[in-house]
Amino acid sequence: MALPSHALVKLAPYMRKAKILSLGYPDILVKPEEVEKLFGYKPTKFTDQKWHGVEEKCPNSLELFKQLESQVTIVDFAKVVGMETVADLNYPHDFGKFDLVIDPGTIEHCFNIGQALLNAANAVRAGGVIFHISPMTMLNHGFYNLNPTLFYDFYIQNGWDILELKILPFRTPTISVTGRFDVHTEHLIRVLAKRKTEDPLKMPIQTKYLEKMAAEKEKK
Repeated sequence: MALPSHALVKLAPYMRKAKILSLGYPDILVKPEEVEKLFGYKPTKFTDQKWHGVEEKCPNSLELFKQLESQVTIVDFAKVVGMETVADLNYPHDFGKFDLVIDPGTIEHCFNIGQALLNAANAVRAGGVIFHISPMTMLNHGFYNLNPTLFYDFYIQNGWDILELKILPFRTPTISVTGRFDVHTEHLIRVLAKRKTEDPLKMPIQTKYLEKMAAEKEKK
């Protein structure tokens, strides 16, 4: 559950003085100079991110939110860092309404992933946005790898605007100039969606089946 540089770039316009909900503690995986360039302050607190495969210490997330004058609520199944609100996203929750909801790679770790997605989306106020970075091809990273159609169908069929839905390389392959090598790479899905109303959310039907049903209807 972390925010790399490309995620912070997308989130930066929505974070300042915002009411934010994060699904899990969002570790910051960027260099101090990147934070200074994006947000205009020089980090003074740092966190060890070896868990994420980063050798150098990275800027502290809570200092970032404080510098941006944001109100942040972090929910998790346990007090991993210490300030989290304990909640199991496998079950329904009402967290209130937020300007920004961040899923920094959390819902794929929830067995009841549909409920986790509903919990996250329900927490977005009308006019607010939700951000996901989720695995598409990362074997055994979580319980699930997700497809773009999940986010497209869910948000479009609930009347949201999708501001971005993009596939990103997560790891570049190691290339040998003389020996055999595997060009397989892991991919992430990055999603940013804006809620337009607070109408109750509904379960989506996958687009390809909606199109099939429409085609069958036209034949009759």
